[in-house]
Amino acid sequence: MSWAATLPAFVVALTVVFGPGLAWGAALGLRRLTLLALAGPFSVTAVVLSAEVAAFAGVRWSLPPVLAVTAVVAGALWILRRQFGHLIHGAPVPAEPPARWRLVFTAWAVAAVPVAAVMFWMFGVPENIAQSHDNIFHLNALRYITETGNSSSLTLGYLGTREGTFYPAGWHAVVSLVIATVGIPLTAAINVTNLVLITGIWSVGCLFLVSRLTGERWLPLLVAGVLSTAYSSFPYLLLEFGVVYPFMLSIAILPAALGLVIQLVRAGTEVSLTRSGSALLLLGLLPGLLLAHPSSLLGLLALAAPAVLAVTFARIRTSGGRRRLVAVSGAAAFLVLAAVLWMTVRPARSSADNWAQMGDAGGAVSEVLFHGPLGRPVALLVTVLTAVGAAVVLYLRSHRWVIAMYLVAGALFVLGSWQEVPTLRWIVAGAWYNDYFRISAMLAPAGILVASIGGVALAQTLILGLQSLRARRGTPEPAWFLPAASAVLVVIGLAVAPLFAVQRGVNEAAFHYRYTEDSRLLTIDELTLLERLPEHVPADAVIAGNPLTGASLSYAFAGRQSLLPYGTNPATEEARVVFDYLDTMRLNPSVCEAVRSTNTAYVLDFGTASVHGGRAVPFAGLNDLSLAAGFELVDQEGKASLYRIVGCN
Repeated sequence: MSWAATLPAFVVALTVVFGPGLAWGAALGLRRLTLLALAGPFSVTAVVLSAEVAAFAGVRWSLPPVLAVTAVVAGALWILRRQFGHLIHGAPVPAEPPARWRLVFTAWAVAAVPVAAVMFWMFGVPENIAQSHDNIFHLNALRYITETGNSSSLTLGYLGTREGTFYPAGWHAVVSLVIATVGIPLTAAINVTNLVLITGIWSVGCLFLVSRLTGERWLPLLVAGVLSTAYSSFPYLLLEFGVVYPFMLSIAILPAALGLVIQLVRAGTEVSLTRSGSALLLLGLLPGLLLAHPSSLLGLLALAAPAVLAVTFARIRTSGGRRRLVAVSGAAAFLVLAAVLWMTVRPARSSADNWAQMGDAGGAVSEVLFHGPLGRPVALLVTVLTAVGAAVVLYLRSHRWVIAMYLVAGALFVLGSWQEVPTLRWIVAGAWYNDYFRISAMLAPAGILVASIGGVALAQTLILGLQSLRARRGTPEPAWFLPAASAVLVVIGLAVAPLFAVQRGVNEAAFHYRYTEDSRLLTIDELTLLERLPEHVPADAVIAGNPLTGASLSYAFAGRQSLLPYGTNPATEEARVVFDYLDTMRLNPSVCEAVRSTNTAYVLDFGTASVHGGRAVPFAGLNDLSLAAGFELVDQEGKASLYRIVGCN
């Protein structure tokens, strides 16, 4: 499949990711950068709410429920604005000249085009997949949603193998709409949608975040656009590690959420929206953030804390009486809420066991300082601009909380890497499973503010230097000078941004998006065999296989149910009998009872190579796949084999 053939999918993905949010924002009277930056997060909220409404009403998951919810909410917001507009918008803002829109779109292009180009190269072809463990769940979950027509977060867990349980399905709901509407392979839909999510939510969200501090001025927006491409930990890491697509979506939303908090507490520049208006926007964003991944709500609270506390301390110093009491009470309520959520919105402690013996706190400290987390080399541009930005902030004694914001993210990363203090590590990083890879992704949204200040200061110094040089020579400044100088600086910034850390991250990610003879999740032979399954396996038959070898992807790629759809899914009692004793079926009648009750008719043997690397521990009942043990070879491609269970006939 070519990228050109995915154009209809791109159109649908853009419609889903922007349509509902633009309708809601327009109904509220939002304009320019605020409208564009919140369109994506609002659309995610619209999608997740529509998914729950559709599931409750028994309506199949598709675009019509989204259109209905979008229209109803947009109408309600329009009425709200008509009746209470003075509570949402402050002093009227005159219509913006076209140049402001051109500036926003130019800065957006600076942020989005390089990232999109890298992602196209990284994916290779539309149908490539991330060769990583968690993708087993995501691929099968998308197949489950398209077959059942249910994308509710309340029931997605376990994929129908037992009673449903909660799993944040925001990302899956968005991708499944693209699949259902266009009908392209789910693998291609994933890559198309991720391209739109990153360039449409992350890229413009970074512009919005920086503008809450600096205003919508041309130089800060261009600097923010360049810097949004300069971090190795996001977006590229989360496109291949895990692969944690839901968490990736939540981090993409985080800059817009942080910008709204800064706007709400008045920690940055003046805006036309009132506090109640900003609170309403934040309220509209939170459902999408929560059902993308709940842990990013805690990330939002942690990263926003420096701004909230800085404003509180400033009010205490400069105000008295009721205003001081309100400030203190608000900060206290924020801290109490954060503490309660911090200890409750987290998985069971056993879920972090995989990380117990992993992490190096000492190394993490230097990685935070040089923006090269996870053993990657220094991120040259970000490191320099962060240092300059910190110096500027400390010298001007203004907005020093932006340094604290990055230090908070750095502290989470360091403590999440500190295996020698397991209790403290769990308290601090348990919401992220003690997974410092995930936490490293927050370094990007946390650090872009202070780095942008440094970038603006450095760019202004260079431009003023050039202007002074022309003035000393008595040469008049032509109209094209400032745009040309800005363009040159942007090109230089985009050229330097990916050096070292991002280069390493992108190369590693691209490696994990290629089918090879020994690729970790699915090899070329295994993929070929999966594509032939419908020729041999009836639609209602169930296939046994080891998920860690990729065998359970029979469901995602061929629509044939897997007895165990992903590795961390607890097997049912009957399934455990099959996995433990299947090759004794001729001697053990209870095994055949389990085979019949689960409708297991085939076995996929993809060897013992694990998606984690090394050897996957084979199931005891799948060791002897000989005819004497009750198995008949049906199809084979290289070392990948399909067997029919004949010993229970």
